[in-house]
Amino acid sequence: MKRASAAAFVLASAIAATTSAEAQADGDGLRRCTARVAYAEELPFAPIGNWLVNVTFQITPQHGAPYYTTLQERMPWQGPPPRRGQVFNVWCDPANLNDLRLTRTRSPF
Repeated sequence: MKRASAAAFVLASAIAATTSAEAQADGDGLRRCTARVAYAEELPFAPIGNWLVNVTFQITPQHGAPYYTTLQERMPWQGPPPRRGQVFNVWCDPANLNDLRLTRTRSPF
């Protein structure tokens, strides 16, 4: 379920790729943040086999003021669309509100 939720977030927010913690430490302006789905809706007229979703996220950077950003994107129908209240750990750039990237979790195995 966690993987499906993470995949939904990636596709719904049009994130190009995930980055590792080492890349973030290089000083590209991204901070560790928490993204909470404040509002999500499925829109009509998506291509067959896709969801078209409009999602408003409340982004809370560590040691920073929270802000909202809205993204609209299509995603495959196999993954559940984002739901209100879901929380994700992301890298964010408060100067570029739509630059969100999932944090990569390392497997203990």
